[in-house]
Amino acid sequence: MSASEEAVAECRRLAAVDPSTEPNLALALTRLSNRLSAALSPRKALVVAEEAVRIYQRLADMHPDLDDSALARALNVLALRLVEVGRRDKALFESQRSVSMRRMRVDALGDAPEGDQGQVDAHTDLADSLETLAHCWREYGNEQDARHAAREADGLRARVRELRSDHF
Repeated sequence: MSASEEAVAECRRLAAVDPSTEPNLALALTRLSNRLSAALSPRKALVVAEEAVRIYQRLADMHPDLDDSALARALNVLALRLVEVGRRDKALFESQRSVSMRRMRVDALGDAPEGDQGQVDAHTDLADSLETLAHCWREYGNEQDARHAAREADGLRARVRELRSDHF
């Protein structure tokens, strides 16, 4: 944990001097959030995840033409942290945002050649977000939508395995 906290502190120092390093700070915050969650500090993990999302969202707003994969990943982590503290409505909302962003990325890569690493990554990321969405739906008490999201995630995982086997 202390290594992650030190990484965040160093990234904060660097971002204060050079704002172009803010994505590194946001990534370090996301990783710290995961470690805090694993250490059973859900409230601290939530605060850190929210900060990461704020940074990524601000950067996305400033540069709408850039890849928003990092923001989608941070939203997915934030949704998990929100579930941990019992904020199911907000978790569901953030999870749906992540799925929507990742679905748009998969759709945009539709013409990519089979086995393209970007396509594989996009499908994997969408599957991750759909699994979080399924978890959020279960927490919300909606098993039907949870099953639907989980089935879609499973289908994407199968597609990823197929893309990888075609590639090798």
